[in-house]
Amino acid sequence: MTTFFRLDSRQSDAWRRAVLAFTAVLLIVNGDPASAGGDDAVLDFVWAEPYAGVFAGYGRMDNRIVDVDGFANWGHPGSGSNYNDDGFAGGVLVGRKFKIGGMPFRMEVDGTFGDLSAATNTLDPEGLDETAKAEFRWSITTRAGLEYIVGRATVFTTGGLAIARIANSVTDIDFSPTRLDPDDSFRDRSTEIGWVVGAGVETPLADGWTLRLEGSYLDFGSSTYYANRSGNDPCGPDSPRRPCPYRVENNLALVRLALIYPFSW
Repeated sequence: MTTFFRLDSRQSDAWRRAVLAFTAVLLIVNGDPASAGGDDAVLDFVWAEPYAGVFAGYGRMDNRIVDVDGFANWGHPGSGSNYNDDGFAGGVLVGRKFKIGGMPFRMEVDGTFGDLSAATNTLDPEGLDETAKAEFRWSITTRAGLEYIVGRATVFTTGGLAIARIANSVTDIDFSPTRLDPDDSFRDRSTEIGWVVGAGVETPLADGWTLRLEGSYLDFGSSTYYANRSGNDPCGPDSPRRPCPYRVENNLALVRLALIYPFSW
């Protein structure tokens, strides 16, 4: 028997974004300053040295689940629950600064790792027997931005693409007798694609080191999951028997302190 491996469209998009991030790293590291800014150049394009760094800081997951048809919160379609929590996040980055016509820019790729999760049991506000949970494992962002020098400090803004590994779940417990209801529960681990914006300030230290304080916001939009997958119950009063949708939104805010050092090949 032959087994074929096939990615669904969301996984395929995630891998394409990962390839884009890897390509950005190659461009950052291997850009050739000697080939830019010559007499025949349309614009004066000048690379600075590439740099790398490590960072650590604070991460906060902001999530929302919407009971589209009012299945858990019976008869209240569109009811929502927010669930947020915070914890440690750290990682590595690589980047490169450049100028186009004297205007300073930067491009950067970073990887963030953490063990952030948040949960709520208010999906069914009366029974409190259904728990929604979101878990963050890692993210990769590819960003470009502008910078502005203020004395010894450099202020910058960036934006771009974000990829993250997130697990979303709903666990339904029936109390008579007490047991897990697998038909009304789900757990999905997926690689989500979104966007990121950020801003920060950095200042030089001794021996070429740079200290950076930065904040960023990652938005991964919304995904739809289903409970009552067998369709054996209606999704609300006077509704047909079918799988019942939940819409889940995942966002991540990061504040981090980084140490950065330039390098060359």
